[in-house]
Amino acid sequence: MYADETIETLLCGHSERLAMAAHFIHDRKPKRIQLTKNLRICGDCHRVTKLIALIYQCEIVVRDANRIHHFHLNGQCSCQDYF
Repeated sequence: MYADETIETLLCGHSERLAMAAHFIHDRKPKRIQLTKNLRICGDCHRVTKLIALIYQCEIVVRDANRIHHFHLNGQCSCQDYF
C-alpha cells in the first residue's frame, strides 16, 4: 500500500455514507443525491453506493478527488468500477 493510500484509508470516515444516511432521513424517497468529497471514494463505499442506488432507485453523484461517479438506477457506476 502506498503512503497516500494508507492516509486515505485511515481518514476515510465513510463520509459519503453518513451524508447519504442524513439525506434519507430528511427525504425518504429522493430522486437524486449529489455529494462532494476531497478524498477518493474507497472500494467499500463504492460498492455500497451502487447497492443503495439500485435498492432505493435513486441516482447518486459523488465527486471525489479524481473523478465524478454517477451511480445509475440500475446500480452501475459511470466509472465502470475503476476508482
